[in-house]
Amino acid sequence: MSLQRYAKRRDTAESAIIQALEQAGFDVWQRDEPDLFVRKSSWAPGIVQLLEVKTGRGKKLTVALDKRQQAQRNFLEVTGTPIVRTPCEALYAVGSYCMAIQYFKRE
Repeated sequence: MSLQRYAKRRDTAESAIIQALEQAGFDVWQRDEPDLFVRKSSWAPGIVQLLEVKTGRGKKLTVALDKRQQAQRNFLEVTGTPIVRTPCEALYAVGSYCMAIQYFKRE
């Protein structure tokens, strides 16, 4: 296993998503894979929602994936980790439907 020798570049949508989740009362931790760990204090102990943040929609539909990207895709599929691109999608993914509707009206 090699050491990471550079800082991970964060997705540009991530800061707005974190802000929306925190305003809705969630605790958010930035990680590398997946990007965010989200928890609400009212949830049972040990319950955490994982979120993978992506910026925008990809233009290329047939891109060859490297080994790391394929491993990440497999992890997301096996764990059912949602991919979110907007604050509204993130709020919906963690079950905060009322807040998601408010964000949707602003976008």
